[in-house]
Amino acid sequence: DRAEIPERIAYARTPRKLPTILSADEVVRFLEAVPSLKARAALTTAYAAGLRASETVSLKVADIESDRMVIQVRHGKGAKDRTVMLSPQLLGILRSYWRLARPTDWLFPGRGDKPIDVQVLHSACRSATRAAGLTKKVSVHTLRHSFATHLLESGVVLKARLRRDIRIIQV
Repeated sequence: DRAEIPERIAYARTPRKLPTILSADEVVRFLEAVPSLKARAALTTAYAAGLRASETVSLKVADIESDRMVIQVRHGKGAKDRTVMLSPQLLGILRSYWRLARPTDWLFPGRGDKPIDVQVLHSACRSATRAAGLTKKVSVHTLRHSFATHLLESGVVLKARLRRDIRIIQV
């Protein structure tokens, strides 16, 4: 109720910065620096399929459809289900991981009957960044950005959709 104070103050816009992107060599160095088999398989899956950390940890063994070469992401961001591509290299890595770990329900099981905690991935990401000697700030989401950038660089046409989910529309 003070006349000298405007009702609406326009705030200065914060600059939008480009995300950190790892080169293909940096991704390999990073993933090789992850000591745990489960965390390495999970981070490799996050990169190779362009998944968020929460989507990666909530994958079940039944979500991997090797006959269709897709991964079913259930209850992703915005509680939306979606299908993402499953590359032959990732399928080979997941099969090797399955032979060694033998997960039954959750692809990356945690304690009890729950999936691995998302903080385990974040912690593994931090330690792998240091071990690989990377100077860039790397997070699990950096792998998602790197995935999309590497696809674009290889000539795949991407279409950004609702809430910035990335869907491949043409190869």
